[in-house]
Formats: sequence, C-alpha cells, structure tokens
Amino acid sequence: MSKNWFLLILLVPHALLAQEYPVVPLENLLSKEQQAAMGIGHQTEAQRESLRRYLIDLYRAGYSEGAKSGVQLETQSQHPQSSSVIESSIDGEFKGWEGETTYKLINGQVWQQASYHYHYHYAYSPKVLIFPSAGGFKMKVDGDSDDPISVKRLK
Repeated sequence: MSKNWFLLILLVPHALLAQEYPVVPLENLLSKEQQAAMGIGHQTEAQRESLRRYLIDLYRAGYSEGAKSGVQLETQSQHPQSSSVIESSIDGEFKGWEGETTYKLINGQVWQQASYHYHYHYAYSPKVLIFPSAGGFKMKVDGDSDDPISVKRLK
C-alpha cells in the first residue's frame, strides 16, 4: 500500500465526522490524469467515497483557514452564496464551449467560461452542476461528455 493511501486511511475517520457532503462525484474533483496516477479505477466504492469526502474536507479546511487569516476570495466578497455546490439548469440553449462562453442559469446566476476550451454539444436547458475546484469553480453540463470546465461567476 502506498504512503498516500496509508495517510488517507488515517484521515478517513475525520472525513466521516464532517457535517454533510455535497453531491459532487469524485470524477469532478480530480482530473483524468490525477485519477490515473492514483489508480482510482482499481479502488472499491468505499475507498472512492472516502477519498471524495477527504477532498471535500480538505477544501473546507483550506477555505476556513483562509477566512480566519483575513484572506478574502473574490467569490466570497462578490457572491457570498457561491462557495457551495450549485445545481441549476441553463436558461435556454446550450451549444457547448467556445472560449469565453457565458450562460444564464434559471436561478438567475450568470457564469462565464474561464479557461479556453472548444467543444460543440447542443442541449436545451440542460442541468448543470457548479462546484468549487482549485481556487475557482468548474461547471459540468448534464449530457456533455467533456470534463468540467472552469467558470467564473458574473452575476
């Protein structure tokens, strides 16, 4: 067993004591490269769930420490409620990603693509999942086979 998994096993009890966990699949928290390097495809479902919870706890701990030290994240100061997972739908057509694509959600929020990626996929009012990731946010569009795309909130 690798050192990383030993550490993970030691931290699992802490992860299981956390209040509640958003419904964010492990695949949305780690890139395909990270998953391959960690051998996630060979893990049991219980191991995958423990890792998912640990990553969420790790994010929460870092976020709390930043708040204690007075660090104001852009998303905190402009949109206090955007620090958690957002489940909504695109208000109208989704035609994929074009580089700086902007989408209005049915909850009134407006999000813009923050990293360059081009991919065409048409859907009408698809569900979206927006979740914190590496100091920003990522959006996963239901039915789109691409990895989640980095986004920033405009409104």
